[in-house]
Amino acid sequence: MQSAYRTGHSTETALIRVHHDITDALDNNSCVILLMFDLSAAFDVIDHDILFDRLQYTFGISGKALSWLCSFLTNTCRSQCVSIGSIHSDNMVLKYGVPQGSVLGPRLISMFSYPVSEICKKHGLAYHCYADDTQIYQVIIPLDNLDDITERLEACLEDIKT
Repeated sequence: MQSAYRTGHSTETALIRVHHDITDALDNNSCVILLMFDLSAAFDVIDHDILFDRLQYTFGISGKALSWLCSFLTNTCRSQCVSIGSIHSDNMVLKYGVPQGSVLGPRLISMFSYPVSEICKKHGLAYHCYADDTQIYQVIIPLDNLDDITERLEACLEDIKT
């Protein structure tokens, strides 16, 4: 349910999927609750320690491959500074994030955010992701138990937050 960084999966396919699910529900006299998440500055906020744990324990990356990824992201040459005209700030080592424009950056963001899909599944909610945006939705059929739906949505949000 990730419509980014893959051939044939674009913003258009993400919109079509979510739009279809919502209009289908409305055509069947149901309602839909839609929650939209956007991880601001996704490439800049990825916590390396969490990412490395996820790569190892969720995706089974270990040994030299994991060491190479750790080196790629934590090498002390990954730094930045601010330049205005001829004035430059001190270099600061980047402790978070993945390089934008790299081949690995989008894949690493997808792997980092993978638990969101598992959390949605656990709570029985539909979802669709595009890059760092996630739409979580629930069809509400007339006479559904709204308390149950509210509890599942709240529990899902709490799990994502945690």
